[in-house]
Amino acid sequence: MPETEPIVDDGTIPDDTALWRRVPDKPAQIIFDYNLGRWRPSSAAFKDHPDGSPMSVTMDVGQNPESALAGYPDNFLASLRASVARNLHQIIRRKPLEGNPGDPHHAEVVGPKPKKVCSDMAKAATWIIAPDRPAPAQ
Repeated sequence: MPETEPIVDDGTIPDDTALWRRVPDKPAQIIFDYNLGRWRPSSAAFKDHPDGSPMSVTMDVGQNPESALAGYPDNFLASLRASVARNLHQIIRRKPLEGNPGDPHHAEVVGPKPKKVCSDMAKAATWIIAPDRPAPAQ
C-alpha cells in the first residue's frame, strides 16, 4: 500500500550521525578501489532494496557495531555520515523495527539513487567492520 503521508527529513537526526549499512561479502558489493588504495563498498551496496523499499540503515547512537551484524555473519559494516546522504538529496527518516530481533535505531535513506548518487555514497563510506584481505593482483 503506497504511503499517503509526505516523506520529510527528520531534522532531529544530526548531520554528523553515522548511518551504518550492512554490506554482504559478495563481489558485487565490495570492490578494491585502486584510486583510493583500499577495499570499499561498491555503489551496489547503497541501492534501495530490490523490493522497492528505501535503503535501510541503523544509526550509531552508542551501540556496539557487532550488534548491527547480529544474524548477518557474512556481512561487513560501513558508515556514512547523514550529511553526505543529505548533500546527495536524500531524506533520512527514523523507521524503528519491532520484533525479534528489532532495531530501535533503524532508519531509511529515501530518495532517487541513480548510479552517481550510489557511487558517491560508496566512496564517502568508511569501514566500521572491514574485510581483512590483501589487495587483488593487478
